[in-house]
Amino acid sequence: MLRRTKIVATLGPASRSDDVIARMIRAGMDVVRLNTSHDALASHVEALEQVRRVAAAEGKHVGVLMDLGGPKLRTAPSANGDAVELMAGAAVMVTAEPGATTAEVVRVPYPHLVTDVHSGDQVLLDDGNLELVVEGARGNALACRVVTGGVLASRKGVSFPRSRLQLSALTPRDIEAIAAGVDAGADYFGLSFVGSAADVERARAAIHARGADVPIIAKIERGQAVQELDAILAVSDGAMVARGDLGVELPLEDVPIQQRRIIASAGRHMIPVITATQMLESMIDSPRPTRAESSDVANAVWDLSDALMLSAETAVGKYPVEAVAVMDRIIRRAEGAAAPDIDEITHPATDDHSHVVALAVRRIVESDANIRGIVSFTRSGYTALLLSKVHPAVPVYGFSPNESVCRRLSLARGVTPVLAPLVTTSDDMLRMVDGMLMEGGHVALGEEVVVVASMPVHADGTTNFLKLHRVGESRSY
Repeated sequence: MLRRTKIVATLGPASRSDDVIARMIRAGMDVVRLNTSHDALASHVEALEQVRRVAAAEGKHVGVLMDLGGPKLRTAPSANGDAVELMAGAAVMVTAEPGATTAEVVRVPYPHLVTDVHSGDQVLLDDGNLELVVEGARGNALACRVVTGGVLASRKGVSFPRSRLQLSALTPRDIEAIAAGVDAGADYFGLSFVGSAADVERARAAIHARGADVPIIAKIERGQAVQELDAILAVSDGAMVARGDLGVELPLEDVPIQQRRIIASAGRHMIPVITATQMLESMIDSPRPTRAESSDVANAVWDLSDALMLSAETAVGKYPVEAVAVMDRIIRRAEGAAAPDIDEITHPATDDHSHVVALAVRRIVESDANIRGIVSFTRSGYTALLLSKVHPAVPVYGFSPNESVCRRLSLARGVTPVLAPLVTTSDDMLRMVDGMLMEGGHVALGEEVVVVASMPVHADGTTNFLKLHRVGESRSY
């Protein structure tokens, strides 16, 4: 059984060897994530080139998602680098003034603290493990009271969930990462801490300035992004349910609700969506996940995620290959156990005749048990992605003459990318379908498929060609 939901795995010290990458590909990895929050950009370029080389040797189209670090706020270290302890009930000043963090003064390099953060707002430190509440402003600092105390190590993350900060999602380092990624041939950019559609447009302008058009995955991890969700996804090429920071910005009980909402919105906008963070967290140290993690993966599949992402499990964990293999098994079992309810997500946010064709294909598959697959001839990947988002019950084979499009389709649920030369007539298309599907072992002689394409091939336009085809019949043409 072909697995429909794709697997994104983060590369890191535990998985940077050719052997481990090759074994992760064999275990089921479809897309590699490079986290530019860590290490030099040159190291990520080397990793991208390494993935390309290993994937070519394995004969698989593996996409590369370059994840931009974004404006992550962190506390300044203490004078000697040691952790400091914040006691519950204690008074603490939070300031942007330079210096060392102490138990009395926490320093955060954000110049608009006093204007953007107000009395009653929360200040969360270390992924929400420590909580402060703002009591007022004193000069250039916020006077706070510790609600939940604990040990604060150096350079821990800071979040202001009730405040609207003047933070651009694109930092100078992100601009450098975009330049490096474009030059190296990254297939996607992940945009961190998106707050508005304008953030996505700024990132796109930076990509266009390099003469490229690399798709942007908007990471939904801020409360502000949740409020602006539809506007953000309307200008994005994909979405990520980034549950780590989202679980700090929002109450934990809201995260599962927003996960479903983000996935449904991505469906309406016809873009792929990745569910991420702590999917198999215990496998950082254990060869087996918890039962709760197994259920979490299955539920993300049933929510109709296009892809699920492994982070620390494959970047620094002890069992990177096993984590991919376990996720592959859970996904396959979940996909085989229950058919998703797709009726609610078959209405796109924009009117598109190509979508009508995609729906017609799905209805044909539903009404004809002999159909074994759908073949989409696509130069940009758009037609194959549309077919993916209506969730037909059979595999979609995305035939494209562009290797970069094949890599991008590695993120689309239910789509198997096939690199195929450009042909210009329907007869040549059907001959190619017969040859490549049978040679690849995808279908057998005499089985039926639905073929969709745009005609004429060289014209830009909507999908307008649909044919039911019995594999092998092209021999008579």
